[in-house]
Amino acid sequence: MRNRIGGRTASCLAMTFGLFAASGGAHAGQSLSDWLEQGKLVVDTRARYEGVDDQSKALYANAATLRARLGFETAAWNGLSLAFDFDEVFAIGATDYNSTRNGKTAFPTVGDPSLTALNRLQITYATGFDTKIIVGRQRLQFGDQRFIGNSGWRQHEQTFDALTLVNNSVQDLTLTYAYVDRVNRVYGPNNPTPATGPAGHFDSNSHLFNALYTGVPGLKLEGYAYLLDLGKIGPPATLSTATYGARAEYRATLSEGLSGQINGAFAHQTNYANNPLSISLDYWLAEGGLSSHGFTGLVGYEAMGGNGMIGFSTPLASLHPFDGLANLFLTTPVDGLDDLYVKGSYAVPGFLNMKSLTAAVAYHDFKADRTGVGIGSEWDASLELAVDQKLSFLLGTAAYDGAGIGAGGFAGKKVVWLQAAYKY
Repeated sequence: MRNRIGGRTASCLAMTFGLFAASGGAHAGQSLSDWLEQGKLVVDTRARYEGVDDQSKALYANAATLRARLGFETAAWNGLSLAFDFDEVFAIGATDYNSTRNGKTAFPTVGDPSLTALNRLQITYATGFDTKIIVGRQRLQFGDQRFIGNSGWRQHEQTFDALTLVNNSVQDLTLTYAYVDRVNRVYGPNNPTPATGPAGHFDSNSHLFNALYTGVPGLKLEGYAYLLDLGKIGPPATLSTATYGARAEYRATLSEGLSGQINGAFAHQTNYANNPLSISLDYWLAEGGLSSHGFTGLVGYEAMGGNGMIGFSTPLASLHPFDGLANLFLTTPVDGLDDLYVKGSYAVPGFLNMKSLTAAVAYHDFKADRTGVGIGSEWDASLELAVDQKLSFLLGTAAYDGAGIGAGGFAGKKVVWLQAAYKY
């Protein structure tokens, strides 16, 4: 969809309609009028203030933005449904921040430029053979989104022009394949030169495979192969990688009111397609936690390799939840990144007759994976009030301390945000 539906995506749409026509009356008896009457509006608004004090910049960033996402999702008619929505992102007041589009590079970056953009336009067809076909501009969210996600923290989310097949023929097993023709990044549809900001999209010839098994109570097993071909030249080409990995999560009741969890993951990454670099890097994660009466505690260690030229890359991930909320490490350092973290939260359901109040805190200790050199630490904290299923408020802060790490290290950074969100 290069500001329209691209050739390969259009072919996929045609194929979907062809399959639908060939199925005839597989779901006969449904009314075409129900397709619209039983559909639902998409109304997703979010106002946020984000203040950033980055010691590598001379000025303090004050970013007040409003996102309005409007659209419609039809009900299913003969297995066929349609979903679309648009994003409008506004800057409120003075734009004293680098939006990646306004040229204000003396300010810290807050990647929420003002824009009007198509967010989703997808057709879904349920074939009747435990398989769904999804074609068009869509969200892709695999597992914990460490590798493939929609970057939902940013005001304009990341979407994919893709053909996706989801099969549930085997009980408790979900098999997903996606062919990605284009990645629509959070910076909006414009594609500036490198001097004015990051690319608005990646042209893609990528293949994503994911298998999820949930047949054992409390156990979730995931395996994946992500073959990313993101460009023939320039920086995107160095992000073209083949990543093969697996993740396991296990949760169990230990006693009355007490439950535990352990999570583990491993992946290996190599260069792929036109990547000019030679890459052979590993990723691994180990976590353990306990939950009791609203309290949750988690201790984890995540390691991402680096070879001195490039770090283990996750360019299509939802990056904000990982490696600290200050977002120092959206790109893995060339010597890799090890993150030892401790997280805790406490949720109060029914707080003052509202849905819930949740407080969370986290501490991260970072070092370079290849050299073992410390590269700072970070504290994160947040307080979220969910009034009901639709309205919520969030107050948060992140403080990264990079002092004393020497030349080539990372400057300190503090972030604060206040957010109100309404989703219909």
